[in-house]
Amino acid sequence: MPKKSRIEPVHIPKDQWIKKQDPPKGVLEGHPYGTNVVVIRYSVDEIGEGPNLHLHPYDEIFHILEGTAEFTVGENKFIAKEGDLVIGPANIPHAYKNVGPGRLDSYDVHLNSEWIQYDLPREGETLSSKELS
Repeated sequence: MPKKSRIEPVHIPKDQWIKKQDPPKGVLEGHPYGTNVVVIRYSVDEIGEGPNLHLHPYDEIFHILEGTAEFTVGENKFIAKEGDLVIGPANIPHAYKNVGPGRLDSYDVHLNSEWIQYDLPREGETLSSKELS
């Protein structure tokens, strides 16, 4: 017989985690609900924009809802389109950007109860000691 879940069912309305803006963005960390997942809604209209190179100490899954993204995951490059999934392994630097045309809209699922991110310097840039801690 399977064990009883340690969490209770919860309904979280959109306005409690998605910011009222266009394009929509939001973060839901699982730790207040006892679950080991973070869900991020990320949308951007500008071509060439997206999260800079960074890493997490846990795996991450990206689901492209709309648009096209160019991903860099370690030494690999991918073009991901609407409906595609990309898996970013723990501790592997990754970044992605909107390559258009139009909006890039995604859900990013972090396999951890809280969002932990280490931003990496852009080419020719160094991070301060505060940013490294």
